[in-house]
Amino acid sequence: MAMQLSKQQQQYLGAGAVLFVVFSVVYVKFFWLPIAQAKSEANEKIEQIEAKIVKAKQQAARLERLQAEISSLNERAAEAEKRLPKTKSVPDILLAISSLAQKNRVTIQSFSPGPMKSQTYFVELAYPLSIRGSYHNIGRFLAALSLEERIFNVSNINYPAADPVGDMTVTFTLLSYQYKG
Repeated sequence: MAMQLSKQQQQYLGAGAVLFVVFSVVYVKFFWLPIAQAKSEANEKIEQIEAKIVKAKQQAARLERLQAEISSLNERAAEAEKRLPKTKSVPDILLAISSLAQKNRVTIQSFSPGPMKSQTYFVELAYPLSIRGSYHNIGRFLAALSLEERIFNVSNINYPAADPVGDMTVTFTLLSYQYKG
């Protein structure tokens, strides 16, 4: 059962096939390919944006850690500045020494600012000092001085013989430090 088409029907069928092919080419060229290209460009942009989002989230997590680290470093810097202040502050030094002298039952007989000696990162401040008390009280005073929050050092210490009561006058140079930064 073969179907017989007339010549006119064959021409219509051929013209329909040509029109279908032309329509298909036009559809693919002007609609399908531009839309597919736009879709792939959009997908690339989405991937780039998602990568940026991931990076931003990583940086945000890092930011919290860095802020905590900065806070810790600021606390350590404040603590270090208590031990090695940026200012000379002779009154603070005198108050600290006077308080220690009272606690350890020694008498400060003389205190005077001495020479400054510049080092690479700090300035060494010398204070000639003379204190009077018993041998053990002077020892406690010097031990308490070494435990102070601010850095103190003692040099050129002179222990004379005690008087009949058991007291002695000790002279030394108290060294304090000031940060240059």
